[in-house]
Amino acid sequence: LELKPDNPTAQMDLGGIYKNLGNLDQALKAYRQAETLEPKELKHAASSKLFFSDLHQNNNAINIEREAYRHGISELKQSASNLKKSNTSFSTNMFWIAYHNRDDDKEILESLGKVLLSVQATTLTKNINAYERVVDSKEGIRLGICSDYLRNHTIGKLNIGMISVLNEHGFHISIFRGADAKTNAKSLEIDSYAHTSIKLPQSLEAASEIIRKERLDILLYTDIGMSPYTYMLAMLRLAPVQVTSWGHPNTTGLETIDYFLSCESVEPANAQSKYTEQLIKLRKLPCIYAAPETKMVSSSREKFQLPSDQVLIGIPQSLFKFHPDYDEILEDLISELQNTKFILIEGQNNPQTERLKSRWAAKAPKTLKNAIFLQRMSKRDYLCLLETVDILLDPIYFGSGNTFYESMAVGTPLVTMPGDYMRGRIVAGGYKQMKLHNAPIAADSQEYIKITARLAKDTELRKALKQDIRSAAQKYLFDDQEAADEIIEFIRAAVECRRETGGLLPVDWMPTSRKY
Repeated sequence: LELKPDNPTAQMDLGGIYKNLGNLDQALKAYRQAETLEPKELKHAASSKLFFSDLHQNNNAINIEREAYRHGISELKQSASNLKKSNTSFSTNMFWIAYHNRDDDKEILESLGKVLLSVQATTLTKNINAYERVVDSKEGIRLGICSDYLRNHTIGKLNIGMISVLNEHGFHISIFRGADAKTNAKSLEIDSYAHTSIKLPQSLEAASEIIRKERLDILLYTDIGMSPYTYMLAMLRLAPVQVTSWGHPNTTGLETIDYFLSCESVEPANAQSKYTEQLIKLRKLPCIYAAPETKMVSSSREKFQLPSDQVLIGIPQSLFKFHPDYDEILEDLISELQNTKFILIEGQNNPQTERLKSRWAAKAPKTLKNAIFLQRMSKRDYLCLLETVDILLDPIYFGSGNTFYESMAVGTPLVTMPGDYMRGRIVAGGYKQMKLHNAPIAADSQEYIKITARLAKDTELRKALKQDIRSAAQKYLFDDQEAADEIIEFIRAAVECRRETGGLLPVDWMPTSRKY
């Protein structure tokens, strides 16, 4: 930029660097400069107008940013005819919408999808709902699975078991990853269960043609919203049946996604109203999760340099899950308990951690005083930490996913308070599946505090609950073959229904292949 100050591409790159470093003000400044230099580029305009912070100081700050986001969508709509479509992905910051605990997510995401598609509309969006081939029983259903995170990542951990089982049952599996997707030993293991694994090019047009040539019957996006690249692909119709699930637990707002695969025990009564997709509610969590190896896992306060004479309450979650409303609950809880510390893990970058500390300094000083932030760590160390703490807390509104499974393997009680959306109800649904009669599930914030305080003060109660959790998890949670049967039945039914009727399954469809 010193050599060429009017270079919009360099400004966009600079914005991305600042964003990764957690310097959000400078990131937004760079994006706006790029838009000023090249106002007709969709990716510049979107990056400038569709922006969220990762942590908010209060609810008013959330409301202000959401209103600005809505306004940004309106501005894009007004200028849609003058904007150049982008053949590469760009950020819309839609990921953050799910963390705000607001009831208009669906409305915002529908508006976003329609505006972007109106700009991007090309032959890429051609309709291929109709089958172009007859399913060959010898080959099996051709299933595509698209994600940038099928590796040693939460998404990889939640889906590897399902991919393995589908391979065993004769599905012809093609895995698609974006050009920037990382690879590691876990991604290679996942690939071993597929017939083909394709790293797609940056060009959305080229990528869409590659996927179409696989002649898929059904395409599963495991986590729409996590990656700008897969979100852009999901706007296109690349298979007759297109599905997403709880990797990113929010509706996509896209007309091209037919189903959202979920579970009846984690969805509220009015769940379908929160989705643009047709909601499929299995009776089991849509996951076949192998029990983590815990032979080398042990409790060690010394390892993490934690105090030996205090009760340790772990909340080792991404810091952006800490909604401003959670501060008051934590402050009331720590005020009631003596000799207690909250154990957390530092954020994705230092500014993110400092933003939370700054908020707590103003709103929850006792919480900050009694919080210990550990450095980010390996999977084995993380399991050791889950074993080391006395109690775990599930953040309100947007709770645990992968951590739930890992904590159940070691048995540490995870106190939860189900929210109004699936993303805050997974732990409670998991406990229900485990048939845990004394599960630490709170009806409201006061009971959340009461349950946690009781566990903190009663060592024997914690020990007994830990034993019950381990036993129930082994029986009813890990390597769940009933969940596998349900997923397989859904895939086959959805493909058959599209092929024979051209439509979707009945709105009240549920699997039947269980022995209850």
